[in-house]
Amino acid sequence: MLEAIRKHAKGWLAKVILGLIAVTFALFGVDSYMKDDGRGGMVAEVGDVGISGQELAQEVQAQTDRMRESLGPAFDPAILETADFRKQVLDSLIERKALLQEAQKLKFLAPDAYLASILGQIPAFQDDGAFSQQRYEAVLRQNNRTPAQFENELRQAFMLEAMTSPVSLAAFPSSTSMTQIAGLVAQQREISWVDLPASSVAAEVKVTPADIERYYAANKAEFTEPEQIRTEYLELDKAAIAAAMTVSEQAVADYYASHAAQFGQPEQRRASHILIAFDASADAAARAKAKAKASEVFQTLQKTPQRFAELARTLSQDPGSAAQDGSLGSFARGMMVKPFEDAVFSMKPNEIRGPVESDFGYHIIRLDSIQPGKTAPLAEVRSAVVDELRKQQAQKAFAGLADNFSNLVYESASSLQPAASAIKLTIKQGGWMSLKTAQPPLNHPGLLAALFSPDSIKSKQNSEAFEVKPGVLVAARVVEHRPARLLPLADVSPAIEARLLVEQRTRVMTQRGEKMIQALAKGEEKGLNWTAFQVVGRQPSAIFDAAGAKAVFRTRTDKLPAYTGFMHANGSYRVVRVTRVVEAPTQDPMLLSSIVSGVTQALQRADLQAMADLITAGQKVKIKPNAIEGR
Repeated sequence: MLEAIRKHAKGWLAKVILGLIAVTFALFGVDSYMKDDGRGGMVAEVGDVGISGQELAQEVQAQTDRMRESLGPAFDPAILETADFRKQVLDSLIERKALLQEAQKLKFLAPDAYLASILGQIPAFQDDGAFSQQRYEAVLRQNNRTPAQFENELRQAFMLEAMTSPVSLAAFPSSTSMTQIAGLVAQQREISWVDLPASSVAAEVKVTPADIERYYAANKAEFTEPEQIRTEYLELDKAAIAAAMTVSEQAVADYYASHAAQFGQPEQRRASHILIAFDASADAAARAKAKAKASEVFQTLQKTPQRFAELARTLSQDPGSAAQDGSLGSFARGMMVKPFEDAVFSMKPNEIRGPVESDFGYHIIRLDSIQPGKTAPLAEVRSAVVDELRKQQAQKAFAGLADNFSNLVYESASSLQPAASAIKLTIKQGGWMSLKTAQPPLNHPGLLAALFSPDSIKSKQNSEAFEVKPGVLVAARVVEHRPARLLPLADVSPAIEARLLVEQRTRVMTQRGEKMIQALAKGEEKGLNWTAFQVVGRQPSAIFDAAGAKAVFRTRTDKLPAYTGFMHANGSYRVVRVTRVVEAPTQDPMLLSSIVSGVTQALQRADLQAMADLITAGQKVKIKPNAIEGR
């Protein structure tokens, strides 16, 4: 019940908004999708709004950063260089703009009162349980947001939620289908196998110099080393500016004094309760009956307060706290529903009060103890205060420095030195890189497009200053250039020969294995040395990888034994004999739940995509021919 009360107090929407804060602080806000900043030219139009080249570049960078963070070492930047990837990004922007325009047309608009209520529920913006404008602005400032930007993001998030929620909530799979799928997933098969080793076809595999030359001639793009550049660059980093800022002791003391609540722990109270519940749809008679019962319990406790734990265990309809003698533990303001909280924070220790009505029922409450609020000593929070003051100073300084930086790299286009000298930055040297191998901070799409443009390579002039991520500006120039070149045949011949050997060996072994499977299916057993029987599931293992598991479980089993085969990771061709199908004796509820969840999400995605396609089709969409050209 403690969790239920807290959830009711904060509400699911507050949790959604907290998630939204994390997303919008990490990524570009949705407000950028509804306006054109005037830079980069328009690459597409959706109804009455457009998508600029800068917007597309920003979203490409945002998705690149997300993929790099989520995939880690498995991240392949080559995927991001393709026109397909840029088209996917552009399509998502078009869909979002279409949805927002449709929401606006349907008047799915977030009123100011709604917005105020949401902001008031977000703990990050609260001091002593109440919304603080000063805290709100400070948190947004730390995350490179203005109140106008953030509030616009919330409004547009509301619009998108209003459009998509009815569709996603309407998706549900057939229970019969889910049961059947769960049975298939849990199914096992009894198998044995025999391997055809690679050595068995060695005499039939041969690669000639003519084969290598033909492959080389037909696949020159594969052996072409891309053009590369070497650069020098300047990086204006707001975080580095902040780290160099000097903060006086007086400023630290003043900030601490004016923000004492920010560094403190609010008062907490420990309470216990006995709940006499009623249903939310209960009529007046049912509510009156519950209140009478609660009043009776309260009167009993007035006479014998020592029985509180006993009555909580036997009478309370909150199972979670009843097992703990009614204890709800400690909590601060803002963690309980208001009627309950108001009562608790107006009571004295050991006082019993009731009945107190909430949406859950009638409570008889006992205040067990009070833990006074306290403020952390300055010595404990000094580093946090200094960091905050440095950020504030850097925020003010960065805007002016950024303008000066941008102007200087433009005005002194042939050298980065004037900007470096004026702003006291160090010119950094970049190594040789191609479009696919660029590393931060040079891997920003717009910056790479500028550096690899023919004009930049020829003139070796400064690029404009690009914001490669919030609070970081980079300008660069090409120092050296290597054009793309076809690698000599002699250099790549060993690699081509190895590839062709594998391809030939795989082809010959697969043909031999398939002939064996056809003979076995006709009953022509040739005294093969089968392994012992093993019962296997669908999960890849040492016996078979994902492709092998698919082959085994795709084999028809209406007639047994059945045979199939696949190339094994060890280089052999594995012929598999399926002799028995083992159905799961009982259904695993966790497996069924997981399948239902996965299929439901797939249905939701499909339905949402269909809705987005339909709405987008109703808009007049124009895409420029060069909108998704590579960098």
